[in-house]
Amino acid sequence: MTQGERDLLDLLKFELKFLEDGGYGRSPHTPWRRPLAFEDSLSCLNFGDPARPHPCSECLLMEFVPAELKDQVSPCRLIPLTPKGETADYFYRCGTQLELEEALSGWLRDHVSRIEERRERTSERTTASSNGLEELHRKQWLVLATNLYLLASRHRDHHDYLVAHALYGRALEAAQKVVASENDRLLVARIRKDQQAVSGILRRGEDGAKRTESEEPQVVGR
Repeated sequence: MTQGERDLLDLLKFELKFLEDGGYGRSPHTPWRRPLAFEDSLSCLNFGDPARPHPCSECLLMEFVPAELKDQVSPCRLIPLTPKGETADYFYRCGTQLELEEALSGWLRDHVSRIEERRERTSERTTASSNGLEELHRKQWLVLATNLYLLASRHRDHHDYLVAHALYGRALEAAQKVVASENDRLLVARIRKDQQAVSGILRRGEDGAKRTESEEPQVVGR
């Protein structure tokens, strides 16, 4: 869900709670005036300011205003609230306050549900996609580690111990990136064990070479 969708969902939930709490009851300051949906809400950008310094285009509710009516004065009055297309403006002229609030309540509940369902579907797809990519990533690293391990073992069998040792090292690095199960840990342990064995062979070879050099007879000049 984008930040805009989260903001819109929060706004609609606030409007619904405001309506359910009786926020559109007659004001004691203006008992002669019928309360206006959206415009008399605390969420209205111009609430309580007759100068209306904020353009309605900045309101999130503009998303629900038909495109051809967005330039009208108080466009939120022209949002279709019912399947018949009845708006707040229609109820001001032809309906009662109760009918308006019932239509508004149903409209708010419907859109809150739609956005929350869309958020859940998006979240599920994102999670599934993320999990799928992570699993694919893990499998690729395991395949690489296994192939490097097998290649290192072949070089060890052919007594190419230096190459084998380097390949075991690369295989170990690859395997350690994605350790997630018992099988993964067994692979890491097997690679490490074989690398250590090759290290031992290389050390013994170096020690043998040093001993051979030290045992060579000294040539005494005549």
